[in-house]
Amino acid sequence: LQLDCYVDADFAGLWNYESDQDPVCVKSRTGCVMTLGGCPIQWHSKLQTEIALSTCEAEFIALSQCARSLIPMQMLMNELTKHFRVPLLSSPL
Repeated sequence: LQLDCYVDADFAGLWNYESDQDPVCVKSRTGCVMTLGGCPIQWHSKLQTEIALSTCEAEFIALSQCARSLIPMQMLMNELTKHFRVPLLSSPL
């Protein structure tokens, strides 16, 4: 089994969607999906809490948010595979 995590960010995805004075309009959106053996086991898509000033910054924020979900999942999978003796290939963050 292999645990993978795919991350993406949409920089200022709500820009000009609503009022340009609304601070929510300039927030980026984070998307993340975790797969185990090619099957999705967890996903989320939500607005970032910070306002990113560039696409690169939005991607780093997205990576940070998803790593907070990935690391506990990876620790859980390592614990389960140790007890059930199932080989798990860990992918790097």
